[in-house]
Amino acid sequence: MRKTTAVLFFTSLLLPASLATAAGASAASLPGEVPAAGACADASGVTVVVDLTDLGGDVVVSCADGDPATGRQALVDAGFTVADSTPGMICAINAAPDPCPETFDGSYWSYWSAEADADWTAYAVGAGSSDPVPGAFEGWRYNDGSTGPGLAPAALEAADPAAGAATETAAPAAPVAADPSDESGSSSWATVAGLGVLAVLLASVLVMVRRRRAAGQPDDDGRG
Repeated sequence: MRKTTAVLFFTSLLLPASLATAAGASAASLPGEVPAAGACADASGVTVVVDLTDLGGDVVVSCADGDPATGRQALVDAGFTVADSTPGMICAINAAPDPCPETFDGSYWSYWSAEADADWTAYAVGAGSSDPVPGAFEGWRYNDGSTGPGLAPAALEAADPAAGAATETAAPAAPVAADPSDESGSSSWATVAGLGVLAVLLASVLVMVRRRRAAGQPDDDGRG
């Protein structure tokens, strides 16, 4: 009986730990994403929308409080990190793409603006020369420049502030770079396999205990 109890005890300890590991693996960040912050409330600042869908991520939203002097400053104040290929030319936002392209391949961080109830409009000037207005929206998308961010400002305006925007959002934090060697997928499968083994072990122990009791056999320590 003591051996059976010990196996059940240690199995009960291992199962919650394995479940926690699986949950952590499934919550791994996508390329370029950082923790949530959300859009600005009313005209308290400039809402920055970064569309990472062309790089395998989501649409990321954050707020640059106050009145940023330029679009580049709004991007930084909203918690995003930027990297330049040449002075003033942004080639990566939150380390995406990683690494920065050494030659132009047709895609770049296109820069957009919009009012709360309007569509995205491509900027005619660079982010270092623009002057965003509090209450307005700044948009970025890594593509050929033909399409603005996939999340319209009107969708953010319609979202319930208490529930948060229906998208991933951004806040000041260390960037998460895309890593081609990431093995989180294989780790998740290994965790699932481990959970299966533990479940089979627990089921086997329970069946053994029931059979012994049904047959009237003594347990491992010799007592009935």
